[in-house]
Amino acid sequence: MATYAYKDDRRKDIIYAASAVKKDRNKRFYCPNPNCTAHLYICAVDGSKKAYFRATKKEFPHVPMCPFGSSTDEFQADQFDETTFVFDNAIDNLCIVTAAQKAQKTPGNHNQGTVNKHPPRTLRQIYLMCKSKPITETYGDKEIGSMILDDRSEYRYPKGCFGNRIIESFPKRKLYDNTRKQVYLSSPINSVKYSFILQFADGILYRTIRDEIYNNRDKIIIVAGKWEASGVYNSFVAEVSSKKQIAIIK
Repeated sequence: MATYAYKDDRRKDIIYAASAVKKDRNKRFYCPNPNCTAHLYICAVDGSKKAYFRATKKEFPHVPMCPFGSSTDEFQADQFDETTFVFDNAIDNLCIVTAAQKAQKTPGNHNQGTVNKHPPRTLRQIYLMCKSKPITETYGDKEIGSMILDDRSEYRYPKGCFGNRIIESFPKRKLYDNTRKQVYLSSPINSVKYSFILQFADGILYRTIRDEIYNNRDKIIIVAGKWEASGVYNSFVAEVSSKKQIAIIK
């Protein structure tokens, strides 16, 4: 499902589900994925749930592996603090190996004080945030297109993907190399223009993530990393030090 769509097939005029009204219920809209031919319709305008766009016509479904056709939960913007979100810090934190958390303190009375919001922290939260907005919009300190490489933002990466980025990818036919402790992915999903290498120093972490990706090789694989040139044309590598750097979109 999607939180925004386009009114025209050239994808120039955006409409947000949150601003849709009752008269929009039976109108046809277009998927945010520029390579998807799905016709979207607004759902739950008057219901208890927040409005969203969904491909309801069997003859115009999402293309295979379209991320906007996923049943993944939408980003709940009102639950997070955008003003304190710093993208590079968020990615750096995902890459840190953390010790086991200490036992949580006994929670206080929920009726006392207020709950402080925090910025998106997990990879899934950051990814859903990126997919909830057009790539030309900003969140925190960056434009969406500068945070994520996907089919929408590919044109922004003519020379490749460098530095802290999230990639939306899927496994290559040759998925891994046990000797080198490497996993191989392609991105973006439609053009498969770039190859990505996940490099592991820890053998246990390598086998854990290798098996998770292998068992979900028909799904979309999201990776956060600091990408560098691998020495091969259009191929980039990042060290994976934490399981927090990987998410599977089902």
